[in-house]
Amino acid sequence: MKLFIMIFLYLCICALSLLLLAGLLRRALDPEKNRPLLRAIPTIITGLLLAFPLVGALLPDGPLCHFFQRWGNVFLGYLLYFFGPLLLIRIGVRLCGLIRRIAKKPGPVPKRGLSAALLLCLLILSVSLNLFGARKAADVQVTRYELPRETLSQDRPLRIVLIADLHIGVNSDIQLMKDMTARVNEQEPDLVLVAGDLLTSSFSAMRDPAAYAAVLKQIHAPEGVFVVYGNHDVDEPLLGGFTYVGPEGARRNPGMAAFLEDCGWTLLEDELLTLPERNGLIIAGRRDESRPGDGIPERASLAGLLADTDPASPILLLEHEPAELTHLSDYGIDLAVSGHTHDGQIFPGNFVVRLFADQSYGLRRWNDTQVLVTSGVGFYGPPIRVGTISEIVVIDLP
Repeated sequence: MKLFIMIFLYLCICALSLLLLAGLLRRALDPEKNRPLLRAIPTIITGLLLAFPLVGALLPDGPLCHFFQRWGNVFLGYLLYFFGPLLLIRIGVRLCGLIRRIAKKPGPVPKRGLSAALLLCLLILSVSLNLFGARKAADVQVTRYELPRETLSQDRPLRIVLIADLHIGVNSDIQLMKDMTARVNEQEPDLVLVAGDLLTSSFSAMRDPAAYAAVLKQIHAPEGVFVVYGNHDVDEPLLGGFTYVGPEGARRNPGMAAFLEDCGWTLLEDELLTLPERNGLIIAGRRDESRPGDGIPERASLAGLLADTDPASPILLLEHEPAELTHLSDYGIDLAVSGHTHDGQIFPGNFVVRLFADQSYGLRRWNDTQVLVTSGVGFYGPPIRVGTISEIVVIDLP
């Protein structure tokens, strides 16, 4: 039932988009309505492009499915920045027309040149923002934070690098992982933390796991590289970025364990790991809140996970989604690090996520716990970043 509702909503969005486009094309190219093909051809092409994400969601997982998903994601980026502004303009025009009717004032006569100029401007805007966003997504930045050494009860300097949301999938380029790995190693970290979402809901969409593992294995940290799973580190169908299966249907691909082993990373699934040489620093790695994986309906609670720990011990919490922020200090957690939000990734999503999330990005103190959320390295859906950055995070305790 959820799938049918999602298909219906997506088709409604597509129909609205095509109606907006048909109206603009008629005013710009064929005001006399005597050349229907001039309007029909661009509308049909746009309809076919809009169908790519739907076809990719309905096909069984495999090369053909990945083809439609890959190009569907690309097209969605261009269509977003064409139809989004067009919708806002049409709403504004309608409101102005309503005000004029109420005031009983005549409205302006639509001009062909104005509509043609609008069509051209929207095309230029969409192409420009997507090209800019693609370059921004491929440019891995380094963001630095400094905390007192006492935050984690360290008697000598500690440098932590946090990465998250690699989202290796149909639109991935291994060069991004090479750049990220180089940036991480340049920082000479003592410890590297990976806050989940290595995949985008399909292990088979990672076209060459051995090649990716060979790159990621080059990340070097004397104290180790520790990773938790995110909500997309499962095999599940997606439509427009949303899944229509519940947590029980989100299964972990058997290849994931071998992949992480090839990377040389240590996986923590509701587990604790102590670093004696770091004054007994405890790293608590949690399963994902919404997709624990492997058919597990619910992850371990913080109370259960930390039941046998001394709250006076330095505790670092690693989890994908920032959650329970007001309660972290109740369990003696000194520092919590997460990803998941992408900081909105694509404007205006950055403003939306900042409005509704408790913490969507950056460093913030919640009671006695420092919480750090990164915008991540990869991208979800359209392979672009507009208004946000691709980043690794360096946490220095000098």
